[in-house]
Amino acid sequence: MASLHLRARAAAFWREYTRMRTAILFLIGVALIVLVGCLPLTQVFVSPLFLGLLASLYLALGACVIRRARALALRTARGYPRTPQFWGEWGSWLFHASFFLLLVAVLYGKSTGFEGLMTVTEGQRVTEARGSFDQLKQGLLFDGHHSGFDVQLNRFSATYAASGAPTDFVSDVTVYDHGQPVLRKNIRVNDFLEYNGVDYYQQDYGWAPHLVVRNPAGQVVFDSPVQVFGEDKSQETGALKVPDFGYTLPATTVPVQIGANLTVYPDARTIARLGSDGSIAGSTAGPGGQEARNPVVMLGLFVGDLGLSAGAPQNVNDLDTARMQPYFADGHAVALSLGQSLQLPLHGGDCTDPQASGCFTVSFSELRQYSLFQVKKDSGVPFVYVTFGLIMLGLLTKLYARPLLEARQRRLRVAPPGGAQAAATDHAMAEPVGAGTGRDPDSGVAGVGRR
Repeated sequence: MASLHLRARAAAFWREYTRMRTAILFLIGVALIVLVGCLPLTQVFVSPLFLGLLASLYLALGACVIRRARALALRTARGYPRTPQFWGEWGSWLFHASFFLLLVAVLYGKSTGFEGLMTVTEGQRVTEARGSFDQLKQGLLFDGHHSGFDVQLNRFSATYAASGAPTDFVSDVTVYDHGQPVLRKNIRVNDFLEYNGVDYYQQDYGWAPHLVVRNPAGQVVFDSPVQVFGEDKSQETGALKVPDFGYTLPATTVPVQIGANLTVYPDARTIARLGSDGSIAGSTAGPGGQEARNPVVMLGLFVGDLGLSAGAPQNVNDLDTARMQPYFADGHAVALSLGQSLQLPLHGGDCTDPQASGCFTVSFSELRQYSLFQVKKDSGVPFVYVTFGLIMLGLLTKLYARPLLEARQRRLRVAPPGGAQAAATDHAMAEPVGAGTGRDPDSGVAGVGRR
């Protein structure tokens, strides 16, 4: 008896759990969490509560869809009259079943594609290949094949409101396939680039000062833009690393390595530097606006071992100074304006002396900008569009086809052609599906209909 009672209670729970109104409650819970995540507390999307609600929603919806599909298939096979209720039930079933097709389409697209981040500096051409990504997440079923076309950032531009907030930022890019230009497009936040199944979205941007470093022998040992990062575009930070400096200090055997912490002010303003007694001891640069009106790079120089030979991965935007010494004893940073060169001695002396040796040079030749692109390949997008069409078809059938058919039947009942015989026929067609059968219109089983 106890086992029968337990089975009855379990069956009752399952019936209640798989009712459509229970699925709607789960859907409301999911929608509320999505609303919270848009604030943007995105960590809620991986919370156990959200995942549990989502799983419960699909479980309840799945049981309901399967049960209703079985009932509708039996009615169709047995030739039940094609009443408005009949077509409305099919529309409702198609609407709910399409959500499972949507889930399959999303999972297929994620598992067979990839998503990553790629930074491209003005004038730079980058290949859509694994090694070009700063971050890359590939699906479990992705075959590892990248398209191999090139994207070149011709120019980046941003406009700002009076408050300093960006109102628009645009990347002018050209796509090259097998070395030939095939497409040119402006990428904006809501206007992405699509080529060969790969999408480029504008996600962020920043500054990239072009720095040139010459060692004491006059050899160019670094000549490249350095990307700096930060939410505030009026001051962004990054790192300069010169491991192959090509110079060894006297009485030493280890080649010199140079590094610097960088701060870029595109529109620098002068800030007075106070001495220990409170008097003005000089000036330094500070953040101003976000447009390139007075670009200045602040360099916090270090000399020593960058730690790159240890084999441990490093963040290219951070400088590991554990085995380095500040170039200046007090560790202060020096300002370098656009077009300016700074000559510094490596082991004492005065670089203004023509006979001096051991002086290196750092030059700030150009200020460029870069774009941060979100790059993704999602083969499930066409299936998502098809699923959306099926959802709308089911919804329109449920909301509009059924009322139209019912209105037509009401008109026929008012003035039935052929007299009483036609009226009786119309009455029979208007009889609800399952009427008199004692069967549940949702489940196709005996019992009271549940909605």
